[in-house]
Formats: sequence, structure tokens, C-alpha cells
Amino acid sequence: MLTKLLAHLKFTKKPGTSFAGFHLSANSLKLVVVGQQSETAQKVEQVFHEQFSSLVQLSAAFKSLAAKIPAECQCTLVIPPERYMVLQIDKPAVPDEEISLALPWTIKDLVTLPDDDMVLDYLDLPLQNQMQGVKVNVVVSSKSWLADIVALFVQNKLNLVGIQPEEWLARNLLPVKEQAMMLVSHQPGQDLAVQIMQQGHLCFSRRLRGFNRLDQFSVDELQQGVFDNLLLELQRSIDYFEGQLKQAPVREIALLLANSNQADIVQLFIQNGFSQVFAVSAKDIRVQISAEQFGQYWLALAGAIEPLCAQMEVNLEAAG
Repeated sequence: MLTKLLAHLKFTKKPGTSFAGFHLSANSLKLVVVGQQSETAQKVEQVFHEQFSSLVQLSAAFKSLAAKIPAECQCTLVIPPERYMVLQIDKPAVPDEEISLALPWTIKDLVTLPDDDMVLDYLDLPLQNQMQGVKVNVVVSSKSWLADIVALFVQNKLNLVGIQPEEWLARNLLPVKEQAMMLVSHQPGQDLAVQIMQQGHLCFSRRLRGFNRLDQFSVDELQQGVFDNLLLELQRSIDYFEGQLKQAPVREIALLLANSNQADIVQLFIQNGFSQVFAVSAKDIRVQISAEQFGQYWLALAGAIEPLCAQMEVNLEAAG
């Protein structure tokens, strides 16, 4: 997504045989470099983590990391939630080729960015409720901020092929299934992300406030009210998806949590009547990476394999 920004900035894409995901957050930059071993299997070749507290330090971090990855490596930038908004709106009633032109006018009263500083892209919702009309998910970010970050890729001769918001990437780490699956994911210091996927497509997404310290709680502390509140919010999301949106039942819950006690948290779900719950691991997508690194770098990893996943979708559509 946000690929139109690259065109606006006249950024040239080049083919490459290795793939890198740069996950940018408020004060850290994580990098995962992946090499493709076969059409369906990849191996993580390098992981790096740089801290920064200023644009000067961020520039130095990019320079340091750029020297460590292969030439013409295909890079994807993953941006944090505080740098974008995701909106679900009625799809403008215009021809498809004019939607991108119509969207800024449609959302201008819903965002605080000036009209000339908006850059956006959209996804059609795969499951539509005819009673509620045709909807799209729109992601919007600051063009000037992104231009400064893209400039760091240009300065370091990095091959940037895509820009993705965090919550549109977790789908890359889940097995594609016919039935609806809920993903509950969390990054330290952020609100909890709740998404529902079906057939590999994002159908529902929301952020839950009040759980930004989830990774700091022990299992005992979770059972002192926090976990009950979490279950209540997840059930509300399921009820909305199945009841209001008239969609098929959610069959499984997948967890991607920074908490080191994921196995114990899975058991908490099971004890509270949610029997089909599992913790996501790299083996689900046939990527070789240690469990510890997967827990720390999964968003950068999801960014790294985004070009591979996108190409797979194109191949499947062509075959279909």
C-alpha cells in the first residue's frame, strides 16, 4: 500500500533476489533480511535493531544498516500506527480509476492532515454486507513525513519497493484458511490490534485501548481483571463481525504477543471456553528464524516477505 507515494517521488524500483523489512517505530528501527530458498520457503539471513532519539540518529541508523544488506535487496518500509490512520468508509460512486482522486475529498473532514499533505491508498473489503453498502479500508499518512523517510532510502541507495502500515501486514504470517480467523497482536507501548481474516484477506480491524502494557503483565496479573476485560472486548468484536456484518462464525484465534508467556496465555483462553486458540510461529509460513527473534522482529519479517506474498496473490489470481 501507499505505493503511489513512490511514484510521486519518482522512486525507481529494481528487481532483487533478497528481501528486507524495515520496521520503523517511535524510537527504534528493526531490520530483517530474508533469502528465498524455494518458491514456498524462506530463510532469515540477518536481523538488526537500532535505537534513535533524533532524525540525525535515524539517518545514521539507516546508513549503518544499508551497509549490511545485499545490493538491490527489495526493501519494504513498515510504519507505526501513530503515523497513519485507517478508516472504513463508503466506497465513492465513481469509476475505479477515479477512486484515488475522490478519496481525499471523501475523508478530508475525518483527518487532521492538510489536503496537500495527504497520501493514501485503499483496500476493497473482501466481504461486503449489501445492507450497509460497499465499503473500503483507507490508509492515510503524512506525505511530508514519508518523503523524509523515503529520502533516507534514496541517500543510502536502498531499493524501496513498498510502504505498509503495521496492521495490514500480519496477514503475511498466518496460514490461509477458508473460515474466519481472529488475530490478536500487540507491540510494546501500543494499543492491542484485533483483526479478522478470511481466505488471506483482511475483513475487520480495530485497536483496543487500555492494553498497551499487556507485555508487562505476568499470567497471575492478567487474571486480576485484565484478561476478563480482554475477553469481553474480543467477544464484542466477534459479535459485531458475525451479527452486525452478517459474516460466518470466527473459528480460531491466533496470538502474536510480545509477552513471553504466550503458551500460558493460550491456556487462559482455553480455560475460558475459547478452545481454538494458537500462538503464531514462523513455521506456519515456512520461514527459518528462532522463536525469540520471531517474537521481537515479526513485523519487520512480515514486511520483508510482503513482495513474495503479493506475487503469490498475483499468481493465484492469474491461475484462477
